[in-house]
Amino acid sequence: MQPQNVISIEGGDAAEDRLFDSPERGVFRNNNLLTEITPEAYAEVEAKIEVVRCAPREVIFAEDDPGDCLYLIAQGSVKISKKGRGGQQETLAFLMEQDFFGEMALIDRGQRSAQATAVGHAILGRVDRQTWDLLLRLAPNEVLSNFTKSVTKRLRDNNQHFIDEMMRNERLSLLGTTISSIVHDMNNPIGCILGACAAIQSTVQDELTHQMARIIRESVTRMETMTRELIDFSRGKTELHLQFVHVADLIEGLQPDFAKCRPFVDVQTEILYEGQLQVDRHRFLRVFSNLIRNAREAMKAEPGNRLRLSVKPVDSRVRFEISDTGCGIPSELLPRIFEPFVTHGKANGTGLGLAISKAVVEAHQGTIAVSSSDKGTTFQIDLPLTRS
Repeated sequence: MQPQNVISIEGGDAAEDRLFDSPERGVFRNNNLLTEITPEAYAEVEAKIEVVRCAPREVIFAEDDPGDCLYLIAQGSVKISKKGRGGQQETLAFLMEQDFFGEMALIDRGQRSAQATAVGHAILGRVDRQTWDLLLRLAPNEVLSNFTKSVTKRLRDNNQHFIDEMMRNERLSLLGTTISSIVHDMNNPIGCILGACAAIQSTVQDELTHQMARIIRESVTRMETMTRELIDFSRGKTELHLQFVHVADLIEGLQPDFAKCRPFVDVQTEILYEGQLQVDRHRFLRVFSNLIRNAREAMKAEPGNRLRLSVKPVDSRVRFEISDTGCGIPSELLPRIFEPFVTHGKANGTGLGLAISKAVVEAHQGTIAVSSSDKGTTFQIDLPLTRS
């Protein structure tokens, strides 16, 4: 199920496409850059603003691109990011409707200092250098006043953002150091457990004992995977152990997670692709387990709830969708839901589950998206059929 009336992060559907087919005239009238200019000045400038429609995840401009224009946001939102840890794009800000961006490189004729990417569908107005010069001639006082107010607000927001980033990186560094120490101390007891399992299997022949030993081994492996995930994430690099895995094997590995959802949740699966994928099996099972657990916790313990997993081929990719009928994610939190230490509705949540899931998916050259409303949430994961 794809929730209706959603705010979508890195995702979209045909219904959303229709919202952006024909923007009305005047959609830029209340933009922060153009407020208080006269109707006559606005009409003359609007005729020269190029309307740009952006698809979800479309890069509007990249870091170091030439700065030959600025953009006004009429509908949708835009993520501003910059290369950070491990070459990953680190989010600097989310700009919403009526805001503008890209003005600094236009003014100083330099290169872009960050990357701008559409969040979901977006309608933008492209203001080139000639239109900017016209705007300054028609309404210099109003435009410069609006410009100064917006830049000042951004400076304040950026100061707070960098403080938050420093605290986050410090927490990640401390987390990595702590987990590494714990893993080092755990190596000996883990080795003893695995050695004991092997000894039991070699001396006892009954099937139940072999099953119990297999469960112990798999549980230890999951423990190691969880700790390795935290270490890799704190260092900004995800190391994968790739193997070809059938989709049916992945679904079978999720049965314990599905069992925890019942009896108050109707679990549905639709498998339209049954081939192989090249993935790190343990890490990918952890991604799905985390999404299923989040879905379960978002639904009240009462009949009528539904969890749905679908798998289908889409062009040269395989798409996994996990949908629930839970309470949804608040719209103000949705743009930051994949950031570290962002959590909602969990008294003891760490805020790392979705951030790690995103890092794992992207390490597989895939994408993860979310759409949500008060009727439920859908996570969409696209993976390439073959790795490049």
